[in-house]
Amino acid sequence: MDVDKTGTNWADDEVAVLVASYFEMLSLDLTGQSYNKSEYRRRVIASIGRSNGSVEFKLQNVSAVLDEIGLPWIRGLKPRGHYQDSLVAVVEQHLVQHSRLFEKDLQETRVVPHETAIMVEPPTNLGGSEADRPEALRRLIGKFDPAARDARNRALGRAGEEFVLGFERRRLERAGCDDLAAKVRWVAHLDGDGFGYDIRSFDTDGQDRFLEVKTTCGNERTPFWITRRECEVAAQQEASYRIRRVFHFRNDIRMFDITPPLEKQLSLTPTKFRAEPK
Repeated sequence: MDVDKTGTNWADDEVAVLVASYFEMLSLDLTGQSYNKSEYRRRVIASIGRSNGSVEFKLQNVSAVLDEIGLPWIRGLKPRGHYQDSLVAVVEQHLVQHSRLFEKDLQETRVVPHETAIMVEPPTNLGGSEADRPEALRRLIGKFDPAARDARNRALGRAGEEFVLGFERRRLERAGCDDLAAKVRWVAHLDGDGFGYDIRSFDTDGQDRFLEVKTTCGNERTPFWITRRECEVAAQQEASYRIRRVFHFRNDIRMFDITPPLEKQLSLTPTKFRAEPK
C-alpha cells in the first residue's frame, strides 16, 4: 500500500536519490549529451514515492544551492529557495565527487537571450543579508567561495570581457553609431591590466564609458573581488565608470551596471593587507 507523503519532510535517503539523479542529468547537460528530464523525474518518483510536483520543486532546490555558489545548474530547473539543510549536505558531497564537471570550457556553454533582454536593472540590496542564509549554506559558500573561484578563473574572466566587448559594439551599431562601435577597445587584453577597467566603450553621444567586467556563473548577488586600483579609478572617473556585472554566464546570461560611488551599492570588505617589516 502506497503511503501518502504529502506535507512530510524528506528523509535523508530520499534526498540522496534525488540529488544523485540531478547530478547525473547535470553531467550529461554539461558534456552536451541529450537526455530526458521527464524520464529521470519518473524514476525518482518511482523510487521514493513522492509526487511529481514535490520532486520538481526539490530538483529546483538543488539548482538554487548551485546558484548560490556560482555554479551552473540544469536549464529548465530554475532555482527555487526554501530547502532543508540536509539537501545542502548531499549537494556538497556530489560537488566533491564531480568537481571536474565545472571545468568545462565556458565559450561553448553559454545561453544567450535576445540582445534587448540581456541588460537588466541592478537588484536592490546587492549583497543581501548573510543572516538570511541557513548555516549549512553559509558553510558551503565559505568552502566553495564563488568570489575567489571566479577571480582565479581566467577563462571565465576573459570570456565575460569578450562577451561584453561584442555586446557594446552591437549596441552602438544598433544606435547608428558605427564610428563609435569601431573604437570600442578591449583595454585589458590589448594594453594590460593596470588601467582599472577592462573595456573602453562609449555612450551614443560619444562620452567615454569605462567598463570593469565582473563575470560569474552564479546569480546576480554572487560576491566578487575588486582591486584598490579599480576603486580608485571608479572615484576618479565617477561619471564614466561602470562595473558591468555579468551573471548566469552558463544559464541564460544577464548583466547590469553598478555606478559610482561604489560604496552606495556595495559592501566593500578588505580581505588582504600589504605587510612591511617595521
